[in-house]
Amino acid sequence: MRPAPKSASMRFNTPTHFQQRGMALVIVIWILTLLSLMAGSFALSMRRESSVASALKNNAQALALAETGLGIAQFMLQHPDTEQRWQPDGSVYRIPRSDSEIRVRILAESGKVDINAAEEPMLRAVINGATDDSKQQQQLLDALLDWRDADDEPRPQGAENKQYRQAGLAYQPSNQPFQSLEELQLVQGFNAEIFERIQPWITVYSGQSELNLRLAAPELLQMVGDQLKGQNIHDVYLEKRLAGTDASGDVEGDQTDAALADQNQTYTIIVETLLEDQATAALEVVLKIQNQDPNQPPYQILDWKQSQQVLSLFDPAKASQLITVQDEFTNDH
Repeated sequence: MRPAPKSASMRFNTPTHFQQRGMALVIVIWILTLLSLMAGSFALSMRRESSVASALKNNAQALALAETGLGIAQFMLQHPDTEQRWQPDGSVYRIPRSDSEIRVRILAESGKVDINAAEEPMLRAVINGATDDSKQQQQLLDALLDWRDADDEPRPQGAENKQYRQAGLAYQPSNQPFQSLEELQLVQGFNAEIFERIQPWITVYSGQSELNLRLAAPELLQMVGDQLKGQNIHDVYLEKRLAGTDASGDVEGDQTDAALADQNQTYTIIVETLLEDQATAALEVVLKIQNQDPNQPPYQILDWKQSQQVLSLFDPAKASQLITVQDEFTNDH
């Protein structure tokens, strides 16, 4: 008797067949895994691009708002109503909005120490505020004076051509007035840290040897006060300003408010903005207002840079200097 033939299913389900089916399943799983990884990577990339685009948009919005604050400051510096006019004495003007806030600080260049014109006591006051090392203080002062004077004779702790060569520097003192504040960083000893500390309180634009105490910022007044105190010199007006009392009766004729005198004046305007999502932007602009020649533009931009202040205008330490503006600028349109 012949044996019964094997069924088709029995012939198909051989060990080799099971191996092939297993291999196909593994391939399918690997393909699905690869597709999942590709999909996840694409989704992550899209989220990152979306976040970057959102950040760019928010930063652009914050910068545009800062430029708006700059325009407001320009207008308020020349406001026809002297009671509403903003003062360039270091006060911080706060403009709150529903989804953001603008803070503006205006510093008159005449209320800073001019590194080209100031005498040693004023320069020393600023330098002493940057370092407590008495030897370093004298070295910085002498090196600054050696840079701007016309001779090649170094002061006792200063530096002229020989000292710059010995330090391995490829340049020498200019022996002429500073052309910009940044040039001060070339002076021997004025590293980035020292420059950063004194930069807000110095200028090359006032051309005045004396400091206008009425327009000087509180931080600079404190430096000058400490310097005078060390010399046992008492300035009634300065002491009243530091104490926060009214010193208007003690102002001498040459300390009149330059903004109210309607003369050509130069100011540093610092604007910082903070959006609801914590995006920020900061501008620092040196602006010269020109009121005397009708054929000239009303103001001239001398310097413009985006910056982040060492001490932000939103720092709690600025709270005592805040003036909240409650007028048409606070309305959102």
